[in-house]
Amino acid sequence: MAVTPHGIMKEQTAALENAFYQLLGVCDDYRRAVDRLRAAERDSAEPREQLVHRLDQLSGRISRIVTILEEDALTEMLPILDRLFALERAERGEDI
Repeated sequence: MAVTPHGIMKEQTAALENAFYQLLGVCDDYRRAVDRLRAAERDSAEPREQLVHRLDQLSGRISRIVTILEEDALTEMLPILDRLFALERAERGEDI
């Protein structure tokens, strides 16, 4: 890609967007690990309630992180993606 403001910001935006989706994937892995550990502990002969409670807390926290990413962070990406279009036009001297 050419070294232009639009080209540079397009690459940076793609990297940022990719990082969000990678982080969501890591969050899914984290949630699955918590779910497996919690289920194993609950199904054990002598479940440790404190351990289950702490895993419940971790599950709640990772759910909040996913909500922040999906509802806040990725929503903020939409205007960034829109501005790429405007940046490209401005580079060409076009007013929108």
